[in-house]
Amino acid sequence: MTPRPAPLTVGVFVGTRADLGPLSPVLEALQAADDVALRVLTGVMYAADDLVAALPASVSADQWREAVVPLADPMGEVTAAAQVEQGALLARATGRLLRELHVDVLVVLGDRWELLYVVPPAVVLGVPVVHLHGGEVTEGAVDERVRHAVTKLADQHCVASEDAAARLRQLGEPADRIHITGAPGLDRLAGAAPMPDAELATLLAVPSVTRPIGLFTYHPPTAQPGAPVGEWAREAAEAALAACGTVVATHPGMDEGRDEVLAALTGLAGREPRLRLVPALGRDYPRVLATSDVVVGNSSSGVIEAATVHVPAVDIGERQRGRLRGDNVVHADEGRVAVEAALRTALSPSWRRRAAAVANPYGTGEASARILDIVRSAARESRVKRFVDLAGRADDGEEGPE
Repeated sequence: MTPRPAPLTVGVFVGTRADLGPLSPVLEALQAADDVALRVLTGVMYAADDLVAALPASVSADQWREAVVPLADPMGEVTAAAQVEQGALLARATGRLLRELHVDVLVVLGDRWELLYVVPPAVVLGVPVVHLHGGEVTEGAVDERVRHAVTKLADQHCVASEDAAARLRQLGEPADRIHITGAPGLDRLAGAAPMPDAELATLLAVPSVTRPIGLFTYHPPTAQPGAPVGEWAREAAEAALAACGTVVATHPGMDEGRDEVLAALTGLAGREPRLRLVPALGRDYPRVLATSDVVVGNSSSGVIEAATVHVPAVDIGERQRGRLRGDNVVHADEGRVAVEAALRTALSPSWRRRAAAVANPYGTGEASARILDIVRSAARESRVKRFVDLAGRADDGEEGPE
């Protein structure tokens, strides 16, 4: 009888809710695979128990608890200096645990600063890296640079759209390492049923909610140093309150400027009970998104996910500039007047009809199964990654200037 091969040990890094949400369907697929031993690495936003509580409920807490491996304690403050210090802890722990756990493949998603510390140890140790959501453009955030840097370090690319694949080819990545899988975060939205108003009110701990319901997230635009991010966030939330009956606001991401945004929103929520500020929606996010009348802010939630549930979205400012978006998205400059005008457009009957008919350019919600296949094959691929020159470049034999 042929012995059964040892399971493939796959490490998946989850830093914050920014990657937990899109990664959740991938984590479920990996956890369910008989030939995979999953290890979930964390250490920016989550302590181990907090991450276990936030992971998909389709898997038991005991199973998740066995899989979760903390790299460092969660961050207490978010400044550039604190990020550098946390990064050093992440890099040291990642290098140690990749060896101790005998990780065969490392999976990372997106463009967060912490990937600059998690991915290089894998490259040095020869652990293949599968990168999700590469090739996109967010010119208003430092994430833009991180994303493209990780592309050059990664071995396999699971991208969400053809335009992203084209950018990876432009970066010299071989076509056979680029796979258009769609956005994995859409997998959890495909069957999301809207949450009844009464259930949403219970979730928010309020007597009732009033429509229109706005789902609000504002992150610091990190490519604009010195910007008045707290003021911008407050004005955006005030515009949402002017156009909506109830606004559900989630905390900003783990970037420098987070404290200013959070202080501004906390102060406004204290004065205006129609603004309900929550740390995160976690497992309830798909249904809250599906029941919302509009998504507003500068998160990828409005640009990527809202189209799947046919909800209009208002994208504010520069953070997501350059990113592919569906016809449900209205852009607004910073400032209350501009955001409120965009919200009036997004909530109009004609724009609602437009959103109802939109096809999401990031896929149809079937990415995680494709990604699982690519993760399985990644460990067998050569470490030699050919750089592909663009067609029409000068011949290598031409003489340069003297």
